[in-house]
Amino acid sequence: MKHFYLKQKVFSLTDRYKVFDENQNVVYYVKSKVFSIHRKMKFIDQSNDEVIYNFKRKLFYIMPNYLMLDANLNQIALVKRKFSFFRPKVFVEKEGMNFNIEGDYFAHSFQVFNGMEEVASVTKKWLSWGDSYQITIHDDKNDVFYLALVILIDSMFHDNKNKRHF
Repeated sequence: MKHFYLKQKVFSLTDRYKVFDENQNVVYYVKSKVFSIHRKMKFIDQSNDEVIYNFKRKLFYIMPNYLMLDANLNQIALVKRKFSFFRPKVFVEKEGMNFNIEGDYFAHSFQVFNGMEEVASVTKKWLSWGDSYQITIHDDKNDVFYLALVILIDSMFHDNKNKRHF
């Protein structure tokens, strides 16, 4: 089990995130384009500035659908927000596996499940400057994927400052 900490930059025109390890060292960061129809973002390794994942919104869907692509722009996963009356639902399809996200997205507290197994959880730190989260990854083999997935889900639900949804 690993713990990471996510901080979102407060005053920024774009989505900007930094991911810290348990020793408060920046290990990953996310950059996005200011005016992008597809809401493109890049998940980047801090140690060598290499892109690990690209995020891209699929157009012409009522509910947001995002592609998670690798550095060579090959599709890794599809993240879909589904319509529901009482609670928003998010489903993730990755290489024949289906992930469910449960919890309260708007309160920044949710869990990622692969079948019945919890693989990641997110909780918001309430007394901090800007949005700060603690992310616990239970599956050490796929920790980078789950970190990127958490950032993508947060971006889907909390992009109120930039109205770029079409």
